[in-house]
Amino acid sequence: MVAQSQASWLSQLRTQKYSLLPSNSSPPTPDLRGSSSSSNGGGAVNVSISFRKRLFIASIFALAFIGTTGYTLRSSVSSRIVAQPYRHGLDSNPDSGWSENPSSSSEEDELTTDDDGDDNDASSAGIEEMWGLSEGEGWAPPRDSGLADLGEVAEGRYRLNTEPGEEGSRAYFARLYDFAISLPMALHVPLLTSLYTHAPPRYPSTVPSPPFMPDWKKPSPAMISYKTIHQTDKTYNPDNELTQEWKAMNEADGWELNFMDDGAAQGWLENLFGGSQVEWAWNFMHRGVLKADFLRYILPLVLGGVYSDVDTRPIRPIEQWGQTNVEYLSLASTDGLNWRSKLSTHPAVIVAIDVDVHSYPHWENSWPRPLGICQWTLSSAPSHPIFLDAVRRVVNASHVVQDWENWRTDEIQRLDGEGRSQEAKELADQHRDHAMNVMEWTGPGLFTDSVLAYILARYNVTWHRLRGLDHPLRIGDVLILPITGFSPGGQPDFKAEGPDSPQANVLHNCKFSTASLACTVRGDHFESLM
Repeated sequence: MVAQSQASWLSQLRTQKYSLLPSNSSPPTPDLRGSSSSSNGGGAVNVSISFRKRLFIASIFALAFIGTTGYTLRSSVSSRIVAQPYRHGLDSNPDSGWSENPSSSSEEDELTTDDDGDDNDASSAGIEEMWGLSEGEGWAPPRDSGLADLGEVAEGRYRLNTEPGEEGSRAYFARLYDFAISLPMALHVPLLTSLYTHAPPRYPSTVPSPPFMPDWKKPSPAMISYKTIHQTDKTYNPDNELTQEWKAMNEADGWELNFMDDGAAQGWLENLFGGSQVEWAWNFMHRGVLKADFLRYILPLVLGGVYSDVDTRPIRPIEQWGQTNVEYLSLASTDGLNWRSKLSTHPAVIVAIDVDVHSYPHWENSWPRPLGICQWTLSSAPSHPIFLDAVRRVVNASHVVQDWENWRTDEIQRLDGEGRSQEAKELADQHRDHAMNVMEWTGPGLFTDSVLAYILARYNVTWHRLRGLDHPLRIGDVLILPITGFSPGGQPDFKAEGPDSPQANVLHNCKFSTASLACTVRGDHFESLM
């Protein structure tokens, strides 16, 4: 009885709050007894336009007074690399381009074209079948791919809370905007400018114009301009040969190591996010593994660069990642016919697939998502929506767990009062993992949703389009590496190549087990902060 009512309540709470941070920084108390709930999937926005404008104006005046302190971005000129497109699976309707605003392009972006000047439209690519470009178009596997239709079970595993089309896209960016303005003021300019820059150009006024700051320089859109390799552990081990390999392999290109032990991470986060929901969520977390996950999203969000676990081994330099057999997905239907002329040479985000179920039976018992994104190695330019969304989702998941704990306390008292001591004891023995496990609270399930929600809201691309990749796929400013990129070898069903493959970039030094979620091994650091 208790288990059934609790499961129902948790499902209701996750639906209401998993993707929506209350604007008042204090989530409303859920109706634990009620049977009805708002099922908008987190799409409603609880901040009025007038309130936004007032807060926005106040931010401008405050920023003009205090300056843009506490937030410094480093950029450097990167070498020009023109990737050749892999002609497969481009947009099925390149002639559906709309009249776009020429001013939306940036003179600072590096442009890239094929050697022959071709804009790489589908009309010249000889496309025979389309799949995975939008929810409305459905999905069909490429011939001889070995990919089974995984059905509704697979669809139901994702918590994107983002629908295709204009309404879903606007709701997605509104949620990120509301979360960004809840963070410390020193972060407002870079975060709001990034949201404005990344909003779909075909939907005007999706995000308000950012404040004008004469002393603020627009950062580079390329991840490789932020030459920092982030690693964390309980303490720094100078004898860790893997960390030394990261430094040695990339220092010729100007990359430096930023290592944070537990104490440094605590101080850095409190200094930057003091008094915010981010600091609250950090201090609420009871396990070091949760904080380790959280920090790997926060560091790229604020500083940019590459994060990689201390048990990873680099196979090739960072600036060689994803340059073999690259496919450019046509953005004609979302960014207009001249989309290639505005695409920066280097991506803002480089991530890789680490779970790619082809036809594995009962896969749902082993992995949180049928198509998952690796989070032991990830990278981004600062302020990118993917990482802002990941941080927001961690905060909201923490509120879900907190509300579950409050519900459990009240429920135990009620059961004791009714003389149901055994049921009360069973409930008291349950811990936070019962409300939400690590994979969903801060882990790869949550990060996968953050990546897929962005490419759906911004480019109208679904997770189906990433299945069975054996080469890098460039979707706008995001480069998706195939599973071999950061997860060579492993589960045979995933069809990853070995570490000697030209697509392999990082090796995770852990034993593979289908029960361990595709080699997602977590560290024990931050235990001193528990």
